Amino acid sequence: MGLQQVIIKQFGKPTGTIGRFVGWLLSFKNNDRVNWTFEKLRLRPNDTLLEIGYGPGVTLNKVADNLTLGFVAGIDHSEIMLGQASRRNKIHIEKGKAKLQCGTVWDLEYPENYFDTIYGSNVHFFWKNPAKEFKHLVPFLKPGGRLVMVFQPRLVKTEIKEVANETKIQYEQAGLTNIEIDFKKMSPVTCIYISGQKK
Repeated sequence: MGLQQVIIKQFGKPTGTIGRFVGWLLSFKNNDRVNWTFEKLRLRPNDTLLEIGYGPGVTLNKVADNLTLGFVAGIDHSEIMLGQASRRNKIHIEKGKAKLQCGTVWDLEYPENYFDTIYGSNVHFFWKNPAKEFKHLVPFLKPGGRLVMVFQPRLVKTEIKEVANETKIQYEQAGLTNIEIDFKKMSPVTCIYISGQKK
């Protein structure tokens, strides 16, 4: 496996010493995307949210900071990220405002119709079949709840709008409606926002 493949694998699932460095890197290099994700969540103080792939817990911490009666859960398949995010969100976890889990979307144990919003950042393009995962997540949303993905497709060779349209099709296959797409120029590549609602 070449160096580029090793690095890509670490960003998909940080492990070991390199994974700790990747988590540290993610915690301060993605401020623009974190802020835009937070803006696009259109957060209400009493919302119940789930973050898929919380990484070092930066976005989740920003969300929890702005909740009063609300709650944010998180799931990430990296033990390294669980440790870093737990330390960053220690106060929110102790207050019962946040709960972190290590696992994949297939390990979620929340009831149906539980979350107002499920969101992720730079996560779904690591999945083998995003439409399948999206479809699995939809029942966890309340009626009218939103699935939000914000991502920078750094390694694709197609146009940004084509990547957004592929994700839109995957949302439609998962049964989501009222799909919104937006773009924002960021370094090193334009960021895509896509939101879909559960019927």
